[in-house]
Amino acid sequence: MTTRATRFTSGDANVFGCHRRSGFTLVELLVVIGIIAVLIAILLPALQGARRQAAMVQCASNMRQISMALLMYIDAAKGKFPPATVSDNANAEPAFPNGFWWPNELVRGKYVNAPSVYAEPNSPTSSKNFNKSNVFRCPEGIPEEDSGAAVPSGNEYPTSFGNNRYSMINDGAGAREGLGIPSWYMLASRNQTNTNATHADRSFTGGPTQPGHRQSPFMGFQSSATPDHFNSPAFTRHRGQVKKASELVMIVEASNNNWYDQAQGKRGGVALPYIWLRRLGARHGKKTGDGLNAWTNIAFFDGHVAPYPTADFQFPRYHLDNFYQGTIFYLNKQ
Repeated sequence: MTTRATRFTSGDANVFGCHRRSGFTLVELLVVIGIIAVLIAILLPALQGARRQAAMVQCASNMRQISMALLMYIDAAKGKFPPATVSDNANAEPAFPNGFWWPNELVRGKYVNAPSVYAEPNSPTSSKNFNKSNVFRCPEGIPEEDSGAAVPSGNEYPTSFGNNRYSMINDGAGAREGLGIPSWYMLASRNQTNTNATHADRSFTGGPTQPGHRQSPFMGFQSSATPDHFNSPAFTRHRGQVKKASELVMIVEASNNNWYDQAQGKRGGVALPYIWLRRLGARHGKKTGDGLNAWTNIAFFDGHVAPYPTADFQFPRYHLDNFYQGTIFYLNKQ
């Protein structure tokens, strides 16, 4: 028997009820768009949270590298701690004619690598060229391009603008030298004043008033410093004073080198009676309901870094030893 292929025409298709569709209907498109919008709304916070968590981990990694570099610097100096800062004042101490800025010195000594914002000596301070790969840069701090804005007055609390931008001490001296390292991190330091000395020598401490409350691991020397201050045991620090390396704070997220300052925080000029560590930066995680606190990384003298909620560091004045368990801020509180 001979068979013949069956051929269908468009008319045949109509007979059998087969219709070709040219595309989606408007209702179907709206449904798909709605589903996509819901998925984005669900996934976006998770993606943002993951991105911020990665930035916090990167920040901790930066601080770990810096802390290890600083420990190598101290080893090379036979255990003597460097100053945190020395003001650009040639009359204060001949050893520091251009002042001292600890990130510059770590880079100069090749203990850590970081790009200078100045390409050559005698650069104008307006010629800064920032590099986002800088290990001293906090990925969640105020960006370089925004850090130059004026700090709003009357605002000092952990999440405030002024606590989370970069600093570069002795910028003019760095520009003249061609070496300037901006930093979003600060050493555990206080400015050299009577109450920050480590012994009861009245010529430096001014007597036993509030003894032992302000013996920070590092010292910042101001323009008023004299050679006697640099040579005095009251203002020098060394490795032998570190008793609990895993708890003694070395580096924090902050912008003011005198961030230890214990004065009442303010928002919009209004006093915040429960915030005394007003210059500690808070850059990570979710802010507290009042918007004043978030999370911060802290590096310790054994080289480890850990995150802490800054709300746990709200405290009555002069009670740094009552801070969050496992953190020690003053040498004599070990």
